[in-house]
Amino acid sequence: MSDHLPDIDHAALDALRELMQDDYPLLLETFLTDANLRLSQLSAALQSEDLEAFRQAAHSFKGSCGNMGALALENACLDGERAALKGDLAAAKVSYSNILACSSRVQTQLS
Repeated sequence: MSDHLPDIDHAALDALRELMQDDYPLLLETFLTDANLRLSQLSAALQSEDLEAFRQAAHSFKGSCGNMGALALENACLDGERAALKGDLAAAKVSYSNILACSSRVQTQLS
C-alpha cells in the first residue's frame, strides 16, 4: 500500500530541479494546478459512478505523480485505477480517500 512508500522521492525531485533550473517553479505550479484538476475529476466521476472516467483521471494523475517523484500518491492512483478496472466502486472510493490524503501531504511538502 501507499503508506509504505515515501511521499516524495527527493532524489528525483532534485534531478528535476537541476534539469529544469529556472523553469522548475513553473513545473511545480503546473503539477499542483493539475493535481487539483485531477482531484476534481476523480470526485465528479465517483459522484456520477462513472468508473471509466475515474480510471482515466487516476491514470493521468498517476503519470504526472511519477514524473514529480510523488511515490505514495502515484501508488494511490494506481490503486484507484485498478479498482475502477475491476468495476469496484467501494474500492474506488477508498482509493480516492487515499489519493486525497497523499495529495494533501505532497502539496504541503512541495509548496
